[in-house]
Amino acid sequence: MYLNFKTRFLTFIIIFALPFMAAADGFKVKLKNTSKATVTVFYKISKKSGDFKLKSLARLMSGEEIVKSVSVSKGDTIAFYGQNPEDETSAIIKKDYETLAKNKNDVTLIPIVIPEKNNANFESLENLSLQLEHNKVLNFLLKMDSSAATSFALLENNFQNVYPLGTFIFVDTKTNRLLLPPLEPSFWNNKENYLTIQDSLSTLVNTQNQVQGGAQIAYFLGKLCAQFSNTNSVQLNFKGKISLIRWKPGPTANIYQVFDDNSVKSFLQNCYAQIDNPDQQYQRYRLYFLSSYERIDNLDIYGKKLYSFGNQTDLSISSNPGFKLFSSNLGLVYANTTNTSNFYSVQNAVLRTKAYDFTALLFNGFKNNVKARIVADTYARQRQIKDGILGEYENLLNYNPNPARLSLAKLGKADSSYSLTPIITTIENLTPYNYMVADTAKTEAALTYNENIAGYNNKVKIFNAHLLQINNLIKQLDQVNTDITKLAQAKNEQYGGTNKSTPGLLTEIEVSNNIVRKE
Repeated sequence: MYLNFKTRFLTFIIIFALPFMAAADGFKVKLKNTSKATVTVFYKISKKSGDFKLKSLARLMSGEEIVKSVSVSKGDTIAFYGQNPEDETSAIIKKDYETLAKNKNDVTLIPIVIPEKNNANFESLENLSLQLEHNKVLNFLLKMDSSAATSFALLENNFQNVYPLGTFIFVDTKTNRLLLPPLEPSFWNNKENYLTIQDSLSTLVNTQNQVQGGAQIAYFLGKLCAQFSNTNSVQLNFKGKISLIRWKPGPTANIYQVFDDNSVKSFLQNCYAQIDNPDQQYQRYRLYFLSSYERIDNLDIYGKKLYSFGNQTDLSISSNPGFKLFSSNLGLVYANTTNTSNFYSVQNAVLRTKAYDFTALLFNGFKNNVKARIVADTYARQRQIKDGILGEYENLLNYNPNPARLSLAKLGKADSSYSLTPIITTIENLTPYNYMVADTAKTEAALTYNENIAGYNNKVKIFNAHLLQINNLIKQLDQVNTDITKLAQAKNEQYGGTNKSTPGLLTEIEVSNNIVRKE
């Protein structure tokens, strides 16, 4: 009976325990100590039920490795970690049953890696933008946006494609295009390197932080972050150098003399030819004199991708010479290399262009030019009328019907005091001659008399015509003299409140780099 009971008990144990015994499999793991100190390696088996078992597995010297067998049941998870004499703990490597079972015939590498301590905190993108904002050199990066540049096209325009300082450009602001070929400088091409500054910035950035609406984050960061796929953090190193290069007049010259340079005259005349209505077109046209460039002598952005250390991370990569694991405020992160990569570099690119605005002087010059032309035409008309009066007066003398009764003085053109005043005075006292009536008698004496009358009346006709023309010309001369007086008294209305004789009123403004690029 005792044997029967024992047999039944063993049968019971075999029937009910066999499934549990079959569920536990043996796996081989290779433990490798990558740290510089001796470590004790532990493993922890976490049961599906919530229970766990913690045991030491081996003691390894620095660089030592050993193969061990472990048993893991289906549904369980095993975790490995090491601890050095300073109680520093390695990264925990977890492997579940399913992962081990997939590679049951292989030896699973379990590197024991003690993470380096890193006191630097990862910044958010917003905090990075604040750091850039307060950096005198690098803050220009925040001024880039998606409308101004694509893939850094704004910076990638080479400095050599920009017109030299001292160039005149005449711009249509509606189209932002040049209306004339630019006038590049001759002896006005004077420049100085006014200021050069350089700075650098190194930071760790959490690229997974979403930028809040309205945050002042640069467009370029989005471009850079596009390279940070499969990573949640990055180390960024910025290094920049900026120079301010400005036009400088010669020691005996000033800015206003540029406008009076004879080599500029024809260019200005071509500008005038574009202007039809200055009052309506003043806001549309702009004449700029390129005065200064803010140039990026050098910009380097280097970075290194950092990866989150997850429970299932394959630390076989720790065998790479550049592998580095360290703790941070984001938890454990690692890098595949100790070197940084060049994310973006540019040299000698013009960031901002400034110009003196000569538009007011151009339009004021245009008005003065028009006025001068009108005055010149008016004086020419005055001389034409005077010459006409003199010619008509000479004819008046030649066709005077009765020189004995009307004595008209001739004017000597060689006289330096030659003037129209005596003529005008004389003409004011003259009236037209009356025609004589012919004799109707048929006598021979009447015929002779009528011939003389015909000659006299013919002179009267011509004399009266010249007298009428002189009176008309005198009226025209009076009107021209009135016009000249009005032109002389007219005030010159200035555009933009700028007077060329008053120094310091020219304004320097920032202009679009797109309109100062050489075609």
